[in-house]
Amino acid sequence: MKALVVIFEELVPISGGGTPRTFNIVRSLADRGHEVYVAASFGVDEEQAKQELGAAGVLSLAGVSRMDPGKMHKYAVTYPINILRVAAYAWRLGPDVILTHNTAAGFAALLGKLFRPGAVTVCDLTDLLFEYLDDYQGSWLRLAAAAGRWMERTSVRRSDRIITISGAMREILVRDYGARPDRVDIVHDGVDTRIFSRQEAGDLRQAHARDAEHVLIFHGVIDPQDGPELLIEAAPAILEQHPRTCFWMVGDGTAVPDLKARAGAAGLSDRFYFSGWVLQADVARYISASDLGLVILPDVLSARGRVTLKEFEYWACGVPAILPRLPALQEVVGDETASLFYTPGDAIDLASRVNTMLEDEERRREMGHVGQRRVEEKFEWQALTSEIARLCEEYAGSPS
Repeated sequence: MKALVVIFEELVPISGGGTPRTFNIVRSLADRGHEVYVAASFGVDEEQAKQELGAAGVLSLAGVSRMDPGKMHKYAVTYPINILRVAAYAWRLGPDVILTHNTAAGFAALLGKLFRPGAVTVCDLTDLLFEYLDDYQGSWLRLAAAAGRWMERTSVRRSDRIITISGAMREILVRDYGARPDRVDIVHDGVDTRIFSRQEAGDLRQAHARDAEHVLIFHGVIDPQDGPELLIEAAPAILEQHPRTCFWMVGDGTAVPDLKARAGAAGLSDRFYFSGWVLQADVARYISASDLGLVILPDVLSARGRVTLKEFEYWACGVPAILPRLPALQEVVGDETASLFYTPGDAIDLASRVNTMLEDEERRREMGHVGQRRVEEKFEWQALTSEIARLCEEYAGSPS
């Protein structure tokens, strides 16, 4: 089988977001003996990218850093160019399957199929891209939002198959976006335990939380659509009961300047540490040095179907998590034996759940062990992306 895999993010080195999932899909397809081509942004030269991915060939696309404050304007320029380049690449290759990460790349696959009608288009959908534009300012976004939402709905309705991350997201796609239920399969997100595992990290604790009794971590891209200011709002109630608590914001994003200003205005600057962007290999050490991991998402449409990678990465490092009570997270995480849920957007409830956990070290340790076992049993990337590769083989054998 000849497969083309497309993602509009920097795939090598892995940059977070959808790249761990897509990287492992490419490797799984290659390991199963398929001829795999990849269109993505790369932070290395094309030959190195081919070697690391095990790909037969690559197309280097224009990339936009998710930490760039002007990224929305740049997306508006690079996405149309990337879509046309991917469509032309698909026409030249003639793949049996075009697997795309999310709907912008999915639209490129649909254009490519106009020239290669035999290709099966598979949209691996982990998020709804155009639900967030209201969080960014600028009148030009009204036009971009309208075009983007049309493109997103077209990708969902017209893709031959969709693979998504939760039953909750499947329901959203069918009910609100017009997907055919018989064309949607579910493969959860996961984690690479070769990268994320319990590690010795006392030096980080000594360097960035020397006098702290407890450390809470929130990591990843820190953007306004996820509502990270909730942690600033919850901090006083946490510090009232546990005054020697330190809050680590590990990563970067367009919300960071505002968060720093909020922490300063609340007199909390000495309790918050902002690391800036760190390499993926170092994230596991920061998690291992922490007592609790946090996931912050608002109660909006996309977040109800979304499952971030954070909770799996916390679990893989033996750290329990505090999560918003949203349908997809509840579905995938299940009971509260490895994580606790709080009401989305409720700073007081978040603080209460955090305080409950900080009071019981033994409970935290046991919950961390449960999370590690769950990752090993259900959420290891190699097994999950092997299932996606198997589904692509099935689709190619029966494209109708």
